[in-house]
Amino acid sequence: MMFEPKRIHPVGMILNFARIIKSYIVPAIFFFFISNNESFNLYFIIGGSILILLIMIMSILEWSKYTYILEDGELRIEHGIFVKKKRYIPIERIQTINISAGIIQQIFRLVKVQIETAGSGAEAEAVLTAIKRQEANRIQEEIGNYKKLTKALVEADEKEEDICDQPIFKMTLKDLLVAASTSSGIGVIISAVAAFVSQFDELIPYEKIIDRFELLTNASITLYAILVFIAFIIAWILSIIGVLLKYAYFTVVKGDGEIKISRGIFEKRQITIPTKRIQAIQIVQNPLRQMLGYSTIYIESAGGNSGDEGLSTILFPVVSKRNIPKLLSEFLPEFKQNDVLNRLPKRSMQRYLIRKFIPALILIVPIVYFLQPWGFIAVVLLPISVLWGFASYKDAGWNYEGNQLHIAFRVISKTQVLVNRNRLQVIKSKTTYFQKRELLQSFECTIKSGLIGRNFTIKDLDQKDIEKILSWYSYVNRHSE
Repeated sequence: MMFEPKRIHPVGMILNFARIIKSYIVPAIFFFFISNNESFNLYFIIGGSILILLIMIMSILEWSKYTYILEDGELRIEHGIFVKKKRYIPIERIQTINISAGIIQQIFRLVKVQIETAGSGAEAEAVLTAIKRQEANRIQEEIGNYKKLTKALVEADEKEEDICDQPIFKMTLKDLLVAASTSSGIGVIISAVAAFVSQFDELIPYEKIIDRFELLTNASITLYAILVFIAFIIAWILSIIGVLLKYAYFTVVKGDGEIKISRGIFEKRQITIPTKRIQAIQIVQNPLRQMLGYSTIYIESAGGNSGDEGLSTILFPVVSKRNIPKLLSEFLPEFKQNDVLNRLPKRSMQRYLIRKFIPALILIVPIVYFLQPWGFIAVVLLPISVLWGFASYKDAGWNYEGNQLHIAFRVISKTQVLVNRNRLQVIKSKTTYFQKRELLQSFECTIKSGLIGRNFTIKDLDQKDIEKILSWYSYVNRHSE
């Protein structure tokens, strides 16, 4: 254990300063540009300079007062300029240790360490913004060693053998290219560009730009189609580049009771997840990846939110469907994918079709009415909605085997959820008036994930199937096996 209180690297002052300035930059730009009063701008600049100086001083003082130490089975942090604060975090409560490195950290060969406990909310319990990589590894190693000693899991000789036999997954260049080219990031890119442009509509001379391209006002529909196609190709390429940078050097290593995930070029990240905190596995296929036979596997874990995708953490960004059973058996043998699912009754199909068809129809009617003649193009949404509804019906299903429940459904992407019975917090059924007439019910289960939990729903199951699942989950049957 380390017995001397330590400070984070002085770069932490820069990062703290940048974090505070970032929160002020947008309103500062807004007030500066909306004012045409020169005296106001002068006072604004003077006041802003004083504020920046104060922030610099506060950042230095905050850095000087921030210390941490691992001692007596606790991570102890002291900080505060005017009010001294102490925070003690028992090591046994630490669930995940996330190591990342932004551009500034990488320049100085530093990392950021985020420590999360089971009670962590949206933010980590403790953050060391800038420490040396060796120090981060030391903290991680000492916490791990402490847990091993207190629980007496293995002997020293056995540890060496386990390390040699650790399963390792490294993302190949082929899989990286598949993940990049089939990701849904193109929508994010287009939205981000639109949001950025909308913030500067008064500064960008749109009228002059439009005058330069006046010829487009008389252009044919073919030219417009070509321009839209080119714009989507550019957005797609930007999306590919973003995914390549994000998931480069993606590696998964299974250690003693934990899984370590690392990836990234400009922002390097490392996430450590104890296997005992894993609540469920999601196997997700967007429509394009489903056609190509690839899936993304997510971990749903209790405790802090370590994931990049909402409450979930990506375990394997893209893997071939045929390799999923092998990977699960190596890294998470308690989860097994079952290809044989009980499908929904045929009388459910009509409800799935209507559920997608009616919203599409409501959307199409005003478009056709107000945007003639081009609005008639929206009619193509009707067959798309029907295909979507049929796919949602066809992909939904359920099964249980032993202690594991396997459910499947589709919102846009096809999703399969594998969860053990002892990880289910609540399961319940719901019945509407129209479902009752058809002897159908909706099934919903809840697991502990992140701060508020996660729900999964399958609509329009046969009532008898719901009864089978409830019977399988019941306390009596659980303890009679």
